[in-house]
Amino acid sequence: MTFEEAVQKLPMNGTDKLPITWDQSDVREADDVLAARRGLVFLYWERSATDWVTIIPIGQFVYTERFYNEFLAPFATATPDNPSIGPIWVKVMGVEKAGADQSTVTFCTDLGYWNEAEQKNPPIREGRANLESYVVEHVPTAEGEGRWLADRVIDKDGSREGQYGAECKKWAQHKP
Repeated sequence: MTFEEAVQKLPMNGTDKLPITWDQSDVREADDVLAARRGLVFLYWERSATDWVTIIPIGQFVYTERFYNEFLAPFATATPDNPSIGPIWVKVMGVEKAGADQSTVTFCTDLGYWNEAEQKNPPIREGRANLESYVVEHVPTAEGEGRWLADRVIDKDGSREGQYGAECKKWAQHKP
């Protein structure tokens, strides 16, 4: 599979059981932001699936080799029995450059209706406003071009709570 084929398989707007709505206001759609968006989509897609055999290999094209080998490859044959499903809403809160080859992209994700599939009529989640950051790096390729890949995920990113927390909580009030 090529990089282009892999990213075409990513459900950037979600799936039937995991609709993803993007708030694209105030967003610069640069390559580093797109790489972080792919990282976010991949992880939620994986968490919503019951068969990771076809999904995990795509992670090689979304995440750095280090991240893939440490956090994804060990689960390549896993079959989770209670995935999380439901709509999520996502907004880019900020992009922080750390040199020419690294950025941290912070998202506000409204997880109010995202629950385990086995839950029947679950209540709206408390703490639904989730700040999550993706550290992306520009990684050289065999072709010599290089591409942006996610390298770290900081879920519930408390270090950015002061900067983005109030805005995220105010924004994360969606209804399906």
